[in-house]
Amino acid sequence: MKKTQKYLLYLSIPLFFALAMFAYNKLFRNKTPEITEGSAGRPAAQPGRGGRSLPVSVYIAEMMSKNEGFLRIGNLVANERVDIVSEQSGRVTSINFQEGQFVKKGDILVKLNDDELRVQLTRAEYQHTLLQERLERQRILLEKDAVSREDYDQVLTEYNVLKQDIEHLKIRIEKMLVRAPFDGVVGFRDISLGAFLQPNTKITTLVDIANLIVEVAIPEKYVADRLNGSTIIFNVEGMIDDFKALVYATDPQIDITTRTILIRARYRNDKYRLRPGMSAKVMLSTGDREANVYVPNQSVVPDVNGRSVWLVKNGKALLIPVQTGNRTADMLEILSGVEKGDTVITTGLMQLREGMSVNPANL
Repeated sequence: MKKTQKYLLYLSIPLFFALAMFAYNKLFRNKTPEITEGSAGRPAAQPGRGGRSLPVSVYIAEMMSKNEGFLRIGNLVANERVDIVSEQSGRVTSINFQEGQFVKKGDILVKLNDDELRVQLTRAEYQHTLLQERLERQRILLEKDAVSREDYDQVLTEYNVLKQDIEHLKIRIEKMLVRAPFDGVVGFRDISLGAFLQPNTKITTLVDIANLIVEVAIPEKYVADRLNGSTIIFNVEGMIDDFKALVYATDPQIDITTRTILIRARYRNDKYRLRPGMSAKVMLSTGDREANVYVPNQSVVPDVNGRSVWLVKNGKALLIPVQTGNRTADMLEILSGVEKGDTVITTGLMQLREGMSVNPANL
């Protein structure tokens, strides 16, 4: 009996292996591959790996002259701005302006109490009349040798001193009227009616917004260019218009921290559309220079090692490190890495990989 069981066990082992091989071939080796839509019996291809190419937009690099200008961020400042203060002490008797009001040069903004000074002036004028008559009598007596020259000179001196006292009182009375030193717009007032002002007490701020100055710092390498008299074009946030200003002054000293030089340009703000304190995107032309390659700003990829540009070479994407220069409103100067005629990729940059197949969709 034991021999029979042992004999059956030996026979079942090959049979088990035969059944296992049959099942393996049935389930795996004879399975037909699935056909994806759009293929002819081949598996679907992955973009950039010998199959479908990634569609991208491209730009053909071209030479541009540096006289196209470069973009910098500047500020608008008022041509004139001053804190209106009182030179004299006194109580405020009238305030003749509204906050935000446009005033002309010489307009009275604030009046201080000058009653005491006017009383002093009236008394001095009476003394002046009396002393003038006395001086005339002394002159007649001097001609007749009835008085000495010394007596006449003493009366003359008193007369001249009194005249100066009267002029001084008139000046003090005039200074009790606080006037606008130039045309402009007044700001918020810092005093109230009836307040007693001390000298140098701030009353308000006066700003000339009709004449603005554009301040912008440019790289030091342009210090040799003839900047004065050149025209800058700038725009501000919220407006699509381009504004022009004329450069009239250059800072004689270069900032050692930023290695830039400050220039100023005048802009006539006739319609009062712009205000001091606005930021300005300034385009400055620095004259004719050698031409260099320029590419769109969005095609340059910054990374930890610097900046790079994706190029199309033989239908493949190739990442090239570049050295950049000046920036315009929508273009960036390439000093090295890209040559004229190179095909620069401008879209789909996040999906690109080195050696990936690309298909330029539009120029």
